[in-house]
Amino acid sequence: MFTLASGVGLAASGVTAAQADDAPPSLVEDYAYPGAAGILAQHELKLFKGDGHILFDSKRTLAEGQCPVGLTQVEKSTNGLPPFGLYYCFKTIGSKGYLTLEVPGTFGVRGGTEDLVVKAKVTGDPDAATKEYAVEPNEPVAIEPGDGNELPKAVLVEIRMS
Repeated sequence: MFTLASGVGLAASGVTAAQADDAPPSLVEDYAYPGAAGILAQHELKLFKGDGHILFDSKRTLAEGQCPVGLTQVEKSTNGLPPFGLYYCFKTIGSKGYLTLEVPGTFGVRGGTEDLVVKAKVTGDPDAATKEYAVEPNEPVAIEPGDGNELPKAVLVEIRMS
C-alpha cells in the first residue's frame, strides 16, 4: 500500500495508485550532495551534504599543479605513495554556503574567491576536538601538516562561507 506524506493510506484518502504515480516528487530537501557516489568512485573524495554553494570542481595531482586561482583548494597527503599528494578544487557560489565532507590526510587549505574568508573545520583522532581555521582568499593555511616522517592526521570535515 502506498502512503501519503501525512501517513494516510491511498485507499483511505481516495487517491488511486495511478494518481499517486503522477504526483510530483516531494519538495523536502535533504541537502545530500548530488553525484556523491560517482565522485567517491572516480576521485576518492567523500562528500556528504551541502547547500549547493560550494561545489566540487576537480582533482589534481602535484604534477598537474595547484587549483586555478579563485577556487578553494584542499591539499591531501596520499600516505607517501605517488603522486604523494592531491589537490581537491572547489568552486564557490555566492557569499554563504557549506559543505560537509571527509578528507583524511588534509595538510592545507587555500582560500578561493576574493573578499571571502572560508572556514575549514578539521578533526584528528576520534577523541580530538574539532578545530576551525579561517582561510583568507588565495592564501594557504597549514592544517597540522605532521612532523618529519609523520604523515598528516587531520581530517577535513566541513568547508563553510559566511
